[in-house]
Amino acid sequence: MVYKHMSSQESTVVEGSQFEHSLIVKDPEGIQGILLADRFYKIGRAPENGIVVRSQLVSRQHATLTGILIDPPLFQLFRLIDGNPEKGKSTNGIQINGEQRDYWVLMHGDEIVFSSDSMGYYRIEPEPPYANGKIDVFLDSLKNLAKLYLTLGNYTNEAEGTLQQILVVTQNFYGETHPNVATSLMELAVFYYKKNDFVKAEPLFLQAIEIRQQSLEEQNPDVVSAMLSLATIYNSQALYSKAETFFLQALEIKKNVLGAEHPEVAASLVDLAAIYYLQKRYLEAKNLYEQAIKIFKRSLEAKHPSILSAQKKLANVKKQLRPKWLSLNVLIPASLILLSVVIAYIVFAPKRDNTCVKSLPDGSVKSISGNECSQISK
Repeated sequence: MVYKHMSSQESTVVEGSQFEHSLIVKDPEGIQGILLADRFYKIGRAPENGIVVRSQLVSRQHATLTGILIDPPLFQLFRLIDGNPEKGKSTNGIQINGEQRDYWVLMHGDEIVFSSDSMGYYRIEPEPPYANGKIDVFLDSLKNLAKLYLTLGNYTNEAEGTLQQILVVTQNFYGETHPNVATSLMELAVFYYKKNDFVKAEPLFLQAIEIRQQSLEEQNPDVVSAMLSLATIYNSQALYSKAETFFLQALEIKKNVLGAEHPEVAASLVDLAAIYYLQKRYLEAKNLYEQAIKIFKRSLEAKHPSILSAQKKLANVKKQLRPKWLSLNVLIPASLILLSVVIAYIVFAPKRDNTCVKSLPDGSVKSISGNECSQISK
């Protein structure tokens, strides 16, 4: 076996950090210990790689390892991805702790399998805080990293991979049904929804709601929040029946917790009314808007935006309920038609032959035509 000695005098990536990061690689030719003193490494069987894995079962450029500077107390993380950005993924992929991964931020103690005859072990000296049970130290670093990727916008794959790892680490440490797992599911679901990938987002939302219902009290605000988030998304997807189901559940919980006269209840009534309006269930929408306005007026000022908005929506609903014959769209054409008939009658009606009476010398009278009357009058 061949072992590369790691000098303690070699500088690490982060100035001032008390941690040294290393990768122990075991392949058919022996064991190598590589102190990770650089920011970037290509891993594979090609001799030009920074870390050479001496196996024909490993791709020439099998994986990429990148150092990431973060805030204390960890100072630094290393991100491992399958393959490399230029040439794509490796032939066999990589397994980390027994699971196939395309992306992973390494943790102390992680076991990496490159092939059936080659593997690696990631180590940090001294052991970082999370190795002693303080997993939130590592999770907080991942969450900050995910926020950074989301803010930058052009790191979609990195953001997705980091959010997925947050979920996996949280599940492994806290258990599948812990409320923290529900939060991680929600964050990943929102990410997919913003990418317009509702197929991936929906089951994550549903799983988060189920966990919160099981692990928290049914009337917990976090349960309501998850329901309303999914209901809003269903509404945006025109899945009105599903949206109505969750809006109704959230409404009942709010009533039980806050009371029927709370403004939050009125807000849910407005949300539900909007669903009915889109389904042309105008009478139901009208009743809900009226209820909401009454509740708002008991606790809010008359000109409050919530009241004005609900009143405007109510006015729109009432327009839809107005008889069609009263609509301007009907009244104006009907008026034009009636006016046209009157004008046509005046212009084209046959002229009546007006007659008048003429007195004769013998005292009798005689009806004569209008033309003769005109001659007499002249």
